[in-house]
Amino acid sequence: MKYFIRLALAAFALLLFMVRSAFAEKLNKQTIHLASEKPFDPFQLFFIADIHRRTIKADLIDFPVDLIVIGGDLVEKGVPLKRVAENIKNLTAIAPVYFVWGNNDREVDETSLRKIFAHYGVTVLDDESVSLFGNSRLKLVGLDHFAYKPDGFDNAFKAVEVGDTVLFISHTPFDFWKIKGPYSADLLLAGHTHGGQIRIGPFGLFKKGSLKVKEDRVELISNGFGTTTLHLRLGAPAEFHVLTIKPKLK
Repeated sequence: MKYFIRLALAAFALLLFMVRSAFAEKLNKQTIHLASEKPFDPFQLFFIADIHRRTIKADLIDFPVDLIVIGGDLVEKGVPLKRVAENIKNLTAIAPVYFVWGNNDREVDETSLRKIFAHYGVTVLDDESVSLFGNSRLKLVGLDHFAYKPDGFDNAFKAVEVGDTVLFISHTPFDFWKIKGPYSADLLLAGHTHGGQIRIGPFGLFKKGSLKVKEDRVELISNGFGTTTLHLRLGAPAEFHVLTIKPKLK
């Protein structure tokens, strides 16, 4: 009998830990250097993905950043638009916000979402690029992966010139292997996988989120901020990132 009680208590403790991990607010702060033919001023980028059903508190961070990138799955079916609007309001109060679509975002009314974005001045990157901080050689490129447009990459990169410092954002990291040749980028950002969400040691449905510095670029895959279906996490806690980005002369 004592064995079963201990087992039940251990299972309950594990369940509480998984719930706590699912609703954590883990901030990862890192400094990276990106190749640059034309130097740019260092800046801080706040990256958050896979918010799903969660609420973003107004005091999520207590220091300034220069821009915010939402890497898709801001919302999913059943989330009230009022909560979405409040999340966007809290983020845009911090810094300018840029957004790419995830696979769950269009489960709610897209027109209503776009109205919220327009009201709060969110820039939606529908297979396009924008220059950052008035620097025409520093570009943020956003891909609407789940629209499945055959010309998506061409449209996203058409304004990018050779030698530009490029930050690329897609909801899914499965686009990373396509970033080569005419679609080159220096920083690649994605979410989508939730880091496997529930991992047993090194094993999970997907790899745990990470930041990898490679010879020609930096790749960041986030565990994500929220969850879907099972609101539990193990071995891949909820997270968001602030990257201090500095130029590295080519």
